[in-house]
Amino acid sequence: MKTITVLNAKGKRREIEVASIEIPLTDGRYLRLAFPPGDMGDLAIEAHAETGLPVMLVQPGAANLATLHVLAVAEQEGEAEAAEHDLELTVQKELGKDEKKGLPSKAAVREWISAALGTDAEITVRFVGEAESKALNLEFRGKDYATNVLSFPYTEEPLVVGDLVVCWPVVQREAKEQGKTLEAHAAHMIVHGALHLQGWDHENDDDAEEMESVEREILAALGYPDPYAA
Repeated sequence: MKTITVLNAKGKRREIEVASIEIPLTDGRYLRLAFPPGDMGDLAIEAHAETGLPVMLVQPGAANLATLHVLAVAEQEGEAEAAEHDLELTVQKELGKDEKKGLPSKAAVREWISAALGTDAEITVRFVGEAESKALNLEFRGKDYATNVLSFPYTEEPLVVGDLVVCWPVVQREAKEQGKTLEAHAAHMIVHGALHLQGWDHENDDDAEEMESVEREILAALGYPDPYAA
């Protein structure tokens, strides 16, 4: 988050806290200004276009002024490839000896998160017992019970930064109750949480249907069955 000052047409100043600013242009183009963590720079400028590839051109002006142009260049067929995103992953295990059965490897967690990413990311996945999950769920969501996965997003642009807290005993129990393999259910929970870190949600029926469709596609590509199949 960053505190910025905005001015209205009369020059009146107002301070607001923002993580990023989107400036709509024309023809489906817009510019996003984001404020990355301090060690990554002061300002990230990203151009977007609904069709074609966005290109930014800077035209120098007098003294310390410059004009920024956002162009949309037609994308040639056959050139677009799936992007591979950098992932800085930390895995923590705060579990008793009798709670660790079936825990996925760090390599597996990396594969699941990478499949769900739309940009570079720094993510910590923490596997915990029911006591810690319950305490966090109560503190941050007002719900007094342990839950399968909690997502704590910090930034979405230009870098996804966040934490996933996975209650492993709950995931183990749910997999058994739902007749799923532990691996498949764990993959679903990690993918589900990674999508939350990128702004996906299921607060209403339309959002839930869209998010579930994306989860199905990701998990199918990973070789897992539909997690929402009856």
